[in-house]
Amino acid sequence: MHPAEPTVAALSNPLWRYFLATRPAFLSVTLFAALIGLATAYADGAPIRAATALTTLLFALVAHAGINVLNDYYDALSGTDDANTERIFPFTGGSRFIQNGVLTRGETAAYGAMLLLAVMIAGLWLTAVSAPGLVGIGAAGLLIGWAYSAPPLKLNSRGWGEFCVWAGFALIGVGADFVQRGGL
Repeated sequence: MHPAEPTVAALSNPLWRYFLATRPAFLSVTLFAALIGLATAYADGAPIRAATALTTLLFALVAHAGINVLNDYYDALSGTDDANTERIFPFTGGSRFIQNGVLTRGETAAYGAMLLLAVMIAGLWLTAVSAPGLVGIGAAGLLIGWAYSAPPLKLNSRGWGEFCVWAGFALIGVGADFVQRGGL
């Protein structure tokens, strides 16, 4: 086991354990995608409303976190993370929370679902204060994130992984811009 991999002993604090299960080191990409969306709206003259901008940033991060957690769950179900014994830590093989007994599969699935439920609730509020088209943007992003590793689609294992990553991050920027403008 790589010395930096998660263990039950090292993660006795449940808040820290669940936070780290989201793979926070990789969430910066989402932060920048959302900031780019806010910047494009601002550059085009749209006023930046603090409450919607902060909610957009926060829940874009929560969406990415939830997708990371569910990716670990689905990769554990398929056995791909278990089979990845010569992984490049921390870039391949998932968080290893399930494989190292830090979280069970059930805990991981429930946590990922809870995070995405929170995103959907926030997305409905953002839709109410911007425009109905946000539902389509958000649904497309969540569908792509889920379909990346979830059966029956498992797009990553069918050669569509890079496209899913690109499309998911592009939709974050589009969604952040959309919320501030109230349209495309």
